[in-house]
Amino acid sequence: MRKILSLLLVISTALLLLSGCNSRKSFEPEQTSSASSAISKTGKEAVAIMRDGVTFSDGSYLTRSGMGSVKLPQGFHYVNQSSRYVLAADDTGKILILDRKSGKVVKEGKLDFPLISATIRGNNIYYVSQDNVFGVYSIPANKVKISAKVGRAYAVDTRIANPMPYQGIVVVPILDGKLLLISPSNPKAARGMAIGDSYNLNNIIYLHSLGSRIIAATPNKLISAAPGAMHKFEAPIADVTIAGGKIYLLTGDGRVLKLSPSLKVLAERKFPYAQFTAIAVVGGKVYALDRSGALIVMDPSLKKSRIYDVGEVDNYAFVAGSRLYKDDEVINLSALGY
Repeated sequence: MRKILSLLLVISTALLLLSGCNSRKSFEPEQTSSASSAISKTGKEAVAIMRDGVTFSDGSYLTRSGMGSVKLPQGFHYVNQSSRYVLAADDTGKILILDRKSGKVVKEGKLDFPLISATIRGNNIYYVSQDNVFGVYSIPANKVKISAKVGRAYAVDTRIANPMPYQGIVVVPILDGKLLLISPSNPKAARGMAIGDSYNLNNIIYLHSLGSRIIAATPNKLISAAPGAMHKFEAPIADVTIAGGKIYLLTGDGRVLKLSPSLKVLAERKFPYAQFTAIAVVGGKVYALDRSGALIVMDPSLKKSRIYDVGEVDNYAFVAGSRLYKDDEVINLSALGY
């Protein structure tokens, strides 16, 4: 599965970069500052990279909050966690549920297809597996309660978003560009919301809540859905984050945007030929990383900026708390200003 996902990631990244410019030119800032004092080595090799986690060869893993609390067995990668459990999976469909405090394996299970994304809510795991199968797995019973193929998806962008709890329901992004709205009390009566409009590379790559709104993105579209209203912003999406009630967006054509919850453009900055890969908002500063290694630090209005050279991104870039992990390095974002 990792080989398949890696190939799809290469394909989707290439498409994203091609959509952003018509040549092979790269972003070349006139002046950069050194970030060496903010960079240290991790000494870790990434073996699995997902939207919300990175697993290393020694069994440790990263979440959006920082390093994980337990070590995963060889061959398993991090998927998601709750306050009680850590969920891990392998390439064959096996899943492990570990106690988050002790690290001991609580349950072992097997799905028909390898796990793609999941969330733990109470004693159930709401998941999507390869071949676009949605399911509900009971932790106490250690078995699948519901499993159903929910649509066709021929190729996916591997920045696959995990399901999320939202106002008493579970929102599950499936691989053909739809959201399933699941009531835990009656998961068979799912409602659907279409976001993407194609079977190819239109899955949900970002999913978050903002007040009463659901913020979701496919590789080509950002949406903000609230009761009775839906707003959309079409662009090649490189990365998205939410901070201070605002949405910050990187596009494949070199733009950094600050949007309102209803997706009104509040500020915009263009960096010609930039091939953005990660965005973060830390301590009131906006950080945008270009694949060439240019880390742009901006104020919230996107007017003031300073560019640091942090080295080319070869494998992955992942924001965890106030730190940016890149290949075998970690960058303390709080130490860099504009």
